[in-house]
Amino acid sequence: MEISEVILEKAIIKSNSYSTHVELVNVLKKFESKTLEEILGGGEKEEIRIIDNEIHNIVTASIYYNQKSENDSVEEVAQIIFTATKYLRKGISSGDITAILIFLEVNCYLQVEIEKLLPTKELEETYTKPISEKIIEILKGITLTPQSPHDAPYHEKEMLQESIDGFSQNNIAKTYRLIEALEHGGRGFHFNFLLENLISFLYHINFTHFINALLHLQNPADFVFYLQSLKKEDLFKIANEYSLSNKWLNFEIIRQIVEKEDKGNISELEVEAIKTVLNRIKLSDFDFLKQTITYFHNSRLFNASLGAFLTSINNHQIDKIISEVIINEDSFNLNTRDTLREYFIKSAFDEQVDFILTLVFNKWRAYFDNILVTENFYLNRLLLTDFANFVVYYFTYLKDNISLISVMDKLTEKIKFLDSEWTASYSQQLTKFHLYHSELLLLTFAYKNKRLNEPQLSDKYKELINNKIQLSRYVSEETRNFFKQGIQNMEWMRA
Repeated sequence: MEISEVILEKAIIKSNSYSTHVELVNVLKKFESKTLEEILGGGEKEEIRIIDNEIHNIVTASIYYNQKSENDSVEEVAQIIFTATKYLRKGISSGDITAILIFLEVNCYLQVEIEKLLPTKELEETYTKPISEKIIEILKGITLTPQSPHDAPYHEKEMLQESIDGFSQNNIAKTYRLIEALEHGGRGFHFNFLLENLISFLYHINFTHFINALLHLQNPADFVFYLQSLKKEDLFKIANEYSLSNKWLNFEIIRQIVEKEDKGNISELEVEAIKTVLNRIKLSDFDFLKQTITYFHNSRLFNASLGAFLTSINNHQIDKIISEVIINEDSFNLNTRDTLREYFIKSAFDEQVDFILTLVFNKWRAYFDNILVTENFYLNRLLLTDFANFVVYYFTYLKDNISLISVMDKLTEKIKFLDSEWTASYSQQLTKFHLYHSELLLLTFAYKNKRLNEPQLSDKYKELINNKIQLSRYVSEETRNFFKQGIQNMEWMRA
């Protein structure tokens, strides 16, 4: 741990045996005379901002910039913690919201978990019920939904109206365009740190009342504000709360978990949490579920959860969902789609695996066939798509050796005699060349997976990718590298 963390941890342990911090007490007394509206005003009043700055200076100077010895620093921080905890206890025991807000003002900079400051008995739901109810009443009276002033620019008003319309139409993309714009522009929904901390405080002292507070909300922006500061582990607990049937709330729970995903690792807790929420959305509104899947299609964590979720629904529903999934021309999301496949296979029955591989292959086949007959589609590179390995697995496990060899042989003939095939233009001929080779390359991976050894086919492939005329007409350096991979697959025995 860093020095500041060591001081803080030692101070927490010793805080019960110290007296109050005199300087901090004098500053906090200024808060006691303020109204709730003034304290919760987000620093709108200059006097509140000055007091907040004084608290910040006292706390941060004691923990991070203290020139005293470690023992003296621990003593000073323990006094600060003792002072803040007095307000915390007073607030909970007497239902004093102002005392709670004063504690939160200090703890905004201390960042000490409440569970470390109070014994378990003082955090029992029956004991915290009065203050929890008062917090809920305060929260009900606060409007969190974005508003547009009358003199706002036209594009802002237009975006707000689109969001309102999107919400009424159950359209996720339209509704969240405004939310995403706000989050990416400045403070986003972090416009009142104290209010955020009050919501987080409610979560930690009385989870049941926190859930009840969520049940009263309707607008997506409210859900964003309530959930944005919670840790991922807190979100897991909410995700497993089966009483939360609001589809917009469930969508935001997933979004917050995905926002906090570790790009390198996926935990089973994350997958199970999102899977549970997806099931609630499915029970509420299947069309909304399909939109949810489209919205998060780039997230590896979500694709893992989707793979696990798909094994729990019937084939008809899987078909409907896959029909909505977009095939991406780029293989940028290849690893993401592989994760979906891996998590599906991990818990699926053999029949389910066969079904989804066939389903995705047919979708991919239709996608390729459509490009072949689209005259204005131009392609000068191999088109593998993000579902490439689904196609490889389809031919590896669902096609026998004879069928695979037959398809590969026909493709090599098509490419070899491409000049004899009618096309409307050179660009269409170029497109066909790369489409045929794209499929053939994927089939070489299946060939390798099956451990096939067909020297005649291997020779035909080698001859094909060394065709000087076609190389000069159609092939880029990138495509040449793919050809190298293809021949390595065909000659896997020599590797």
